[in-house]
Order: sequence, then structure tokens, then C-alpha cells
Amino acid sequence: MHASTDPAPTGSPARQSYARLLALLGSVRPSAPALTAAAVLSIAGALASLAFPLLTQRTVDALSAGEPYRMTALLLVVALLAGTALSAVAELILAHNAVGIAARLRERVLSKLLRLPVRQFDEGDTGTRVSRVVSDCEALSQLGTQQVVSACTGIVTLVGAVAILAWLDGALTLVLIGSVAVAFVLAAPAVVRMESVAADLQARKARLGGVLTQVFSEIRLVKSHGAERAEAARCTAEVGDLAHQQWRMSRLAILLESVSGLAVVFALVVILVYGGMRVGSGDLSMGTFTAFVLYIFSVAGPLGQIGGFVTELQAAKGASARLSELLDAADEDAGGGTAVPGEDAPLALQAVRFTYPGRVRPALDGLDLVLAPGTTTALVGASGAGKSTVMSLILRFHAPEAGRIVYGERSIDAFDLPAWRGLFGYVAQHAPIMPGTIRDNIRYGAADLDDRRVREAAEAARALSFIEALPEGFDTRLTEQGGNLSGGQRQRINIARVFARDPRIVLLDEATASLDTETEHAIQQALERLMRGRTNLVIAHRLSTVLGADRICMLEDGRITGSGTHAVLYAQHAGYRALVDRQFAAPSASRADR
Repeated sequence: MHASTDPAPTGSPARQSYARLLALLGSVRPSAPALTAAAVLSIAGALASLAFPLLTQRTVDALSAGEPYRMTALLLVVALLAGTALSAVAELILAHNAVGIAARLRERVLSKLLRLPVRQFDEGDTGTRVSRVVSDCEALSQLGTQQVVSACTGIVTLVGAVAILAWLDGALTLVLIGSVAVAFVLAAPAVVRMESVAADLQARKARLGGVLTQVFSEIRLVKSHGAERAEAARCTAEVGDLAHQQWRMSRLAILLESVSGLAVVFALVVILVYGGMRVGSGDLSMGTFTAFVLYIFSVAGPLGQIGGFVTELQAAKGASARLSELLDAADEDAGGGTAVPGEDAPLALQAVRFTYPGRVRPALDGLDLVLAPGTTTALVGASGAGKSTVMSLILRFHAPEAGRIVYGERSIDAFDLPAWRGLFGYVAQHAPIMPGTIRDNIRYGAADLDDRRVREAAEAARALSFIEALPEGFDTRLTEQGGNLSGGQRQRINIARVFARDPRIVLLDEATASLDTETEHAIQQALERLMRGRTNLVIAHRLSTVLGADRICMLEDGRITGSGTHAVLYAQHAGYRALVDRQFAAPSASRADR
């Protein structure tokens, strides 16, 4: 197993959460020069903005005294324009860097997801994984760029504004600082509460994404069963839960903003009254008083920036915890790296036992099975007998908890995983189709195949005629799950995909189960051509498709209870005989009823 090599953070939970956050941001290599340049420009813009009230003071005092003011007024305009321009350039640099960080982090998360074992996907839901890639990565990228620089700029602006205010008038500054201190004390509980609320909010978003993905991907099932209302109710419940969490977060954010705003307004009122009295008594100039009032807004802005940073920090901490858990998960076991033998060899399951997580009853219990080179072996039995589990173990989607699987004399765990899976061609019942063109789907996983090989694979799968009849031929773009093709066409695309791989071993999992009789016949001809000269393992409910297999194995409760040719098994195994009689008698019984 390959797990993350990063050391586990130690210390308090709060320290661990910050350590995870910093480690994740560091792993995607934020551009230090770009962030530094953005911070310098942003702070320079803030300093230019801080000069604006002072220049206003001088302009007002010059006007009041009848002194020249044009140069001061020109500097005032320059400071205003410079501050705006510098801040805009800093924002552009930060936005560009944030996009890069989000992209690199998403690439890392996607790469990790694709390296996880199949069991991780069996246990989780699609919406949660999509949320990790989209929302959580976005939260971290925003924090590591705009929010950090914004907070730094806010702190510099706040300190600078307070320093200038103290220089202008100490008494009025104390009034302002007292108001801000009271605001921070009142807002502290909301800040602490935000972390857990932000984590719950992200979890609710992920759950809603999972439900919507499931409903939309199975829309035909929903509509055919008249389940629109039930699914609408389920989605509405998730939307309601998400809205509740969003409302909680909004209340906390509004509380922080309101407390900060009230503090500023309270300070402004006091300063206007107190300062106005001092201006009237001649103790304070009108220019100084005007500058002081303008600086109050220079204090309010940074407070909002710092508050926004705190809010985003709580969301990013929750996102980093979830992403760290994902990235620290063990990769799929890549095997011992041994090369796969160049010659065919028997593939044998020896006393294999396997139980799915969360279940008590084993799916396979002491199963023994040998696939001889160049032969066709069929697995038959009731649903839940363990037939598909055999294929999952052979493909190393799961590992046996007891027993072993060998190819020749070596355990299959010793072989390099991609090379091992490269031996197989897998045709599933549901005929999976990936986004892209027909050509993309036929050469899926083998992008270097030329058009000649793609065409030969399509012809071998009896798909060429319908592909060429399409207006765009091999360049026809397929909709989600191949909705613009029939079931038989999708399955022939899948068979062509296997032909293109030229596998040594073919696995057929109910490849014709969902097709009509005429289409099944055409597909069966393509499959027979695919299986010729190869080692084949076939799962089929329709026994007519496997009667000619070299060996048929009857699987019951995770064990093989009988095997042989159709004739031998029919004569010796009561369960198999009952299964055959039931299937082949059904059409006759139906005709008799009519």
C-alpha cells in the first residue's frame, strides 16, 4: 500500500487543523514572487489610500486659510488614482495565482481519487467526491491568495490608520479604539462558532451533490416508476437542510458585520459630537476633523477584510481536514512490480474467502476455481451467489481475506497492477460509455491506437455498419451514458473496445442479459469471435449463451457445488438441472398459457 509520506500533525486539534491547512497549501506550490508582488502592490495601494485623508486635511485647511491649494489637490487626486490602480493590479495577480492553486490542487485530488481502491468508491458517494474537487479546493485557493493578502493589507491599513489618527488627535483615537475593542469582544463567540458551521455547510453541499448526481443519472428509472414526487421530496429535504446551514452561516456573518458596523457608527457619532464641539471651540481645525472622519472609514474597511479572512479561514480549515483525510488514504496496491509472464498460464483461485465490508455473510467461502489457458469457463447460479465477486477479485478490485489467486505459480499480487489488468478484456452488462466520440470510446485506455486499428475493432465487434451510418461516423459525440445509442449499439462499442485491447483473458459479466433476442444473437456472434483462441470467464443468467462452454461451474453460497460440461452437469447436479429446466420450460409454459 502507498500512503501519504507527510508526517502526521501532532499537538492540539486546533494546531493540527492549521498544520494540515499549511501543508496542503505548501504542497501546491503557491508562487512566492507573485504573492509577494501582490502583497507589496496591495499594501502600497493601502498606503496611498491612507495619504488621501491627510491630503484632504491640508486642502481643507488651505482653503479655510485662503492659501494655495492646487498642488495639494493634485496630489490628492494622484493618491486616489494610484491607490485604486495598485489595488486593481494586486487583485489581478491574486486572481491569476488563485486559479493556478485551485487547478494544481484539483489535479492532485483527482489523481489521488483515481489511485484509490475500488472499495473506497463502493463505500462513498459521487457527490461527496465531486465536492472535494470543486468546493474544497476552491476554498483553499481563495484563502491562500486573496484572503491572506487582503488580511495582511487590512492589518497594515488598520495599524497605519490608527497611528495617523493618534498623531492627529489622541483623545479621538482612544474613542475609536475603544469602540473597535468592544466590537471584537462581542463578535468572538460568533467567530468560534463559525468553524463547525462552515464544516457542516460543506458536508450538506456534498450530500446534495450526491443525491442530485444519483437522481439525474437514473432519470429513466425515476420517470418509468413515477417517482418524480418522491425524488423531489428527497431533494427538497436536502435543499432544506442546506438552506438551514446557509442561514446559520449567514446569521453569524451578519452578526459580525453588524457588530463591526455598529462600532464604527457609534465611534463616528461620538467623534462627530465631540470633534464638532472642539472645532467650535477652536481646539481642533476643520481639516484635521475632516481627515479624522475619513480615517474612520479607513478603519472600517480593514475590519471587514479581517472579518472576511476569519470566515474563509474557518471554511478552509474544514476543507483541508477533509482533503487531508482523502490524500492520506492508502493508494490501491500496485503489486510487487513483477512482470507478467509472456506465455499463457492457468489462472487459479485457491480456497478463496471474501466478505464485503459491513456484511457478515461471506460472498465467497473457500472457493476453488481454475481457468485453463484457451478454454471457456462459465459461472452460473442465483443472484448473490458470488459470480461477479470472482471477477472483482481476479481484476484485483478487492483482495481475498483468505486463500490466494495465482497465475501460473505466482500470486497475482506480485504482478505490476497495470500490466496485470492489461491482460484482461472486460465486457459488463450495463455497457459503460465515457464522454467523447465513438472513436474515443473504442480506444479508451489505449489512446495511441491508430484509426486503422479502431476500424478493425469496430468491424470485428459488428459495430462498423451502424457507426458508418451515423452522420459523423466515428466522430459522433456520445451523450451521457451513451443515451443517443441503443443498448445493442452500446454493447458493441464495448466489445470493440475489448477487441482493440487484444486481451489474453476475456471476462464477460452478463454481457447479453439486458438485450432483446435478435440483438442478443448479433452480440453473441461478436462475443464468440472475441473469445476465439483466448481464455474466457463468462457469467450468464441466460444459460443458452453458455451451453457450449468447456466447463460450467454451479456457484451456490460462495462455493462451487458442481462443474463439468452442460451434459455432465445436467445429469449429475440437481440444482443445475432445475435451473436449466426452469429457463427452457418458461417459453413453452408461456405459450401454453396463451
